[in-house]
Amino acid sequence: MEQISRSEKKRRAKSFEQLTLELIKLRGAEISALPVDDFLKKDIRDTAALKAGARKRQIKYISKQLRAIDSAPLLTFLTERKGSRLQQTQAFHRLEHWRDEIISAAIQARQDAQQEGVPIDENWSVRLLDGLEEELPGLDRQAVNKAAIRYVVNRKPSHQREVFRLLKAAFDSRKYADAP
Repeated sequence: MEQISRSEKKRRAKSFEQLTLELIKLRGAEISALPVDDFLKKDIRDTAALKAGARKRQIKYISKQLRAIDSAPLLTFLTERKGSRLQQTQAFHRLEHWRDEIISAAIQARQDAQQEGVPIDENWSVRLLDGLEEELPGLDRQAVNKAAIRYVVNRKPSHQREVFRLLKAAFDSRKYADAP
């Protein structure tokens, strides 16, 4: 089971609050068309009329309810209706998460290699990259490996950013390949 840091939990909660704020801005007919339960539609409608503190509490409550359900249909709905940036932000955070996982795996691989008394091989393998190659077919695995190893050795943020750039380039190429 994956451990989620407190900061990551807060970031996720904040993204659901932003989603809730966008939902509150919708008109009545658009709220009726939302792919959520009727009680959530009613809560969203009622929140628009609230003031200050009560509104904040209600937004947090709705956000908690949204975390319990799959938010992908809502994001798709908002993208179709309003051109929402939430889907882009969510993809960006997913890329950051993958980068952090790759860097963590590289750090662990280096520590293991140091314990064995051998230098780390630039062709080290991490299971995450196998899954990413399926999801991001244009991913340059060797370049990601090299950038991650360079980061582990030097701890220069530019190498960490390079891992992210490579992931983003593969994600963008997939996104544009899927576009009609």
